[in-house]
Amino acid sequence: MVRTELMRRVIKIGGSLMSRPDLPSCLPKLLDAIAAPDQPATLSPETVLPETLSPETLVIVGGGELVDSLRSWDQLRSLDPVKTHWQCIDLLQYTFEVISDWFPAWHRVDTAASLQQSMTQGFSTTVPNLIAVRCFYDRGNQGNLPHDWRTTSDSLAAKLCSDTDADELVLLKSCEVDPSWDRQSLISRGVIDEAFAAFDHADWKLRIVSANAVA
Repeated sequence: MVRTELMRRVIKIGGSLMSRPDLPSCLPKLLDAIAAPDQPATLSPETVLPETLSPETLVIVGGGELVDSLRSWDQLRSLDPVKTHWQCIDLLQYTFEVISDWFPAWHRVDTAASLQQSMTQGFSTTVPNLIAVRCFYDRGNQGNLPHDWRTTSDSLAAKLCSDTDADELVLLKSCEVDPSWDRQSLISRGVIDEAFAAFDHADWKLRIVSANAVA
């Protein structure tokens, strides 16, 4: 994998935000707020940076109401956990397509080959790179994540962060989060999923941002 001196950041857009009426107008502002101020991953803080230097921003999207419907049905009458897990993964392609339609200027990465090419040649720094989950997580590339409700798009974003050697993971959520909560507190409070514990020793930074930061 070829890494540049640029910061590489993975941002997960919480699926619940898909129902926010002003998402097409507020999301670019949120991404700008997340990105500022930035520094390249491999340079010292004292380095003077050119104004044109931008991070590589990789974006994935949660399942939102589509996945919540399956969860509700499972609570009414228990479904096969593994089968339901992969059905939820399939549904993530639909939210990917919707965000792609809402932001057609973003760079689409929707195959494993195109993800590998971007990892080799570098991701776009002029627009966000919208990554389909099927590029890095499917039945043939499962990692060590459990195939049930313990794994959500939070852990999938963490997997993408590790797979691409990213420097930071930002989870963009609709809820408010106390900055003092550590990862275990976030898991126990249901802010992030249980499977996220598999990434306790990852060397990337975790940041959780409330979408309420931008009106």
